[in-house]
Amino acid sequence: MAKTTDRHICTEIMKTAAEGLKYGVIYVKEDGKIGEYSPLAKEMMGVTLPEGESHPEGKLTSGDIVVFLDNDLGNDDKMTPEDLKVLNIHSREIKPGSIVLAIGVYNNKKIQPVYKTFREYIPDSRIELSHRYLGFSIDAAIDFENRRMSVTLNGKEYYMNYLESIGYMVAIDGHTGNVKFFQAKGYGYRGEEAGELLRGKKFAGKNVSGQVNELMPTIGMQADKILNGDDFLSTLKSLMKGEDGDYLEGVYEIYRRMVYCYLIRIKKNCECDGVYVFVQDNEVAENTSRKTNPLTAEVEKRARMKSYLPDEKGSAAFAGFIGNSPAMEKVKQLAYKASKTKFNVIITGESGTGKSRLAREIHNNGNQKGPFVEVVCNAIAPSLIESELFGYAPRAFTGADPGGRIGFFEKADGGTIFLDEIGEIPPEIQVKLLHVLQNKRIYRVGSTTPIDVDVRVITATNRDLEEEVKQGRFRQDLYYRINVFPIRIPALRERKRDLYILANSVLEDLCRKYDMELKQFSEEALEIISGYDWPGNVRELENIVERAITVCEGRMIYSENLMIKSDARINSTLKERIEADERKIIEDTLFKNNDDRKKTMEELGLSRTVFYEKLKKYEISR
Repeated sequence: MAKTTDRHICTEIMKTAAEGLKYGVIYVKEDGKIGEYSPLAKEMMGVTLPEGESHPEGKLTSGDIVVFLDNDLGNDDKMTPEDLKVLNIHSREIKPGSIVLAIGVYNNKKIQPVYKTFREYIPDSRIELSHRYLGFSIDAAIDFENRRMSVTLNGKEYYMNYLESIGYMVAIDGHTGNVKFFQAKGYGYRGEEAGELLRGKKFAGKNVSGQVNELMPTIGMQADKILNGDDFLSTLKSLMKGEDGDYLEGVYEIYRRMVYCYLIRIKKNCECDGVYVFVQDNEVAENTSRKTNPLTAEVEKRARMKSYLPDEKGSAAFAGFIGNSPAMEKVKQLAYKASKTKFNVIITGESGTGKSRLAREIHNNGNQKGPFVEVVCNAIAPSLIESELFGYAPRAFTGADPGGRIGFFEKADGGTIFLDEIGEIPPEIQVKLLHVLQNKRIYRVGSTTPIDVDVRVITATNRDLEEEVKQGRFRQDLYYRINVFPIRIPALRERKRDLYILANSVLEDLCRKYDMELKQFSEEALEIISGYDWPGNVRELENIVERAITVCEGRMIYSENLMIKSDARINSTLKERIEADERKIIEDTLFKNNDDRKKTMEELGLSRTVFYEKLKKYEISR
């Protein structure tokens, strides 16, 4: 009895300490059975669900309304396109790996479903399907940026976060109109994959007694029956054969859920012997430092490997564009599609985002044998731009080459011409450029002889050309001609998820370029890189990293080596960030209103008292 009490005290102390550090604990005894399963571990693994939502056990029946979302059909849902036929969805477009959002009636061939499917191209970082379906207001969404799927029924939201891929399902009882099933964390444990349920398998009840219930038994169960995952079980088995104090750590899939595990062997010939497994899932890991979180690093690694491009060749073609955020995936997908056509492409984005590099990669992926000619329009004097673009005839003007000269368009014949900063071209040249784009024919300066050219045109600008058109500085007909296939490269501050891998990629490339020992960023340096807004985008990042490796004396790059001004770093707390934004809004509005305080108060909807309190707080003067 004393030994059992001692073991209980030991495990309770360990659970308390581990959960204080945001780790769940699973204790596997010498006989391979689970001796303890901490509340946080149960929550992470989906053994228990938060108090609130509930439904009894049951199965889908004819007439039930099913809402289904999947970001990778067949990966983690035991689904095939054939399974969707029970929702009356018969589509050749839906294949394994497709993204699907669907609403349909179970086993009813008369009622038409509504659905969206994507394969090669994700239109945005968030895709939605909203419909008034059989009297229910249904909104289904996949948020790729935040890795979240949600279904809102008549204003009530059901959601689930994910790492890689899930098939998420909510079902409405066709007779009562109540929610009879919603997918939840740990569905792999319970055998409740969407494909299984659509094929008629029963699902378990959730919190049916009005309080948090375990959705499956744990204590006393064989670990290899509960903690399903080949690599994990192999590690557990190996450690069981080890000695006291042996440990292993890594990212493992347990029922296809990625978790970070730290396993330690205790072998003291007492009741506490066994393997203690400390687990952490992504929702906890994302709130800790990237450098110290192998799970976050593994997620990013897998995300880099995963692509919605149709084949490996397409993915490899744009490997130079580092980033796995949905915004960058969209850029790569559009670029891949553009490379397979000869449409005019316009690339927009702030200075330093990599427009020139993307243009060259589009060309290389589609027409590598043809010439690629890059023209920086604002680097050519306005008086020379026509002759540079179209060439000139012999003795066309004073000082001209007696033999004449071919222009950039002729040089690009059979290939691609990239017109960077297209918004800088003078109006008189815009007319002639429009003629070239329409007819694929040029005239050299001083000549009336037409020259046909077979050229693919890619343009780029950091200007708002729509606004330029409104202001009369850019021809509307030319804008429509070049804006056939637009691709916008997001600023670095819009895709901060990419900063970690991008900064390390830049660091590795520069060390290799200068034949230097590979360096690494300190944790503090990474925090500053992740927090800075990067107004100069990738170009600024490259410059700062290049400077850092130059001044860094050792292998570790510290925050001081980055030489980013302290006032340029983003404020650390939410309150500080909100206050910084509030101050800027007030200052900008005052400036716009020429320091008219009454007008500024009215525009911002602030009372006189509140307004002047904020002026004093932020030390805003005239």
